[in-house]
Amino acid sequence: MSLDYLDFDSIQNVYDYQDETNFFPPSLITDSCFSRHLLINRYLLTRKPKYLFWSIEFDSNSLMDPFLVETVNFWKELLINSSNSGDRTKLLSHLKNIGLALSQSRDSDLSFHYDSGFVHYKGGKLHPLITFEVHPPRRCFRLIENFEEILSSINKINLLKLDLESELVRKYNLERININFTNPLLIAAQIISELHNRLPKNKIDKTELILTPFLAEKIYSDAVSFTEGLEYIVDTYRIVDYWDPDKKR
Repeated sequence: MSLDYLDFDSIQNVYDYQDETNFFPPSLITDSCFSRHLLINRYLLTRKPKYLFWSIEFDSNSLMDPFLVETVNFWKELLINSSNSGDRTKLLSHLKNIGLALSQSRDSDLSFHYDSGFVHYKGGKLHPLITFEVHPPRRCFRLIENFEEILSSINKINLLKLDLESELVRKYNLERININFTNPLLIAAQIISELHNRLPKNKIDKTELILTPFLAEKIYSDAVSFTEGLEYIVDTYRIVDYWDPDKKR
C-alpha cells in the first residue's frame, strides 16, 4: 500500500485561531529560549499556538514546560485586563484549546517507529500514513541524518569520480538504482525508501505501508522545513541522552 503525500501540519488536529500570533508573550521574544519539546521550540520560532496544542497531544508532560506555563499565564492576564471583545474571544479559545488538546492525547500504540526515522501511523484522519515524528526530537533528526548520510556518500563518490551506480549498489546492497537524475536528492530517496522497506516490520504493525521514493523525498523535505531554525537541538541531544527515544529519564 503506497500513499499520497500529506505534509505534517495537514495531518494534525485543527484548533480555532491556531495561527494567531498576536498573543505571544513579549518575555519569550528572545533567541535564548529553548525547550526539550520540539513542538514548543517550533512555537517559540513561529509564535503560532497550534504547536503548543500539538505538543500537549504528543506529550502531556509539555504542560509543565516553562514556556507553555508562561504563555498560559500571559493569556490569563490579558483576558482579565482586556476590554476588546474580539481579543477576549480568541484568548478564551486558546485557553479552552489547552484542555481540548489534553483530551486528544496521542495513542502511542497507533505509531510504529523504525530506525530509518520514518513512522507508520494508523491514527490519521483519512487512512494510515508514513510521516516523520516530532516526539521525542531524536526521531525527527534521525530521519534527516540518515537521508543526509546518503547524500554525503553520493557527493563523495562524485568527487572521487567513481562509477556512481556501482558504488551505491555495493555500499547499500542494492539490486539496481536509477542514477539518471540531476538532483542527488532523488537518488537518495530511492535508496532510503528501499532500506526502509527492507527493515523487519513491527509485529503489531498491520498497516502494510510502502515507502516510495516520492514519499521519502517529500517527508524528508517536510522534516527539514519543520526543523529550520532549530538546528541547535542536534548538538543538545548528542550531549544530553534523554533525546534518545530508546532511553527514558
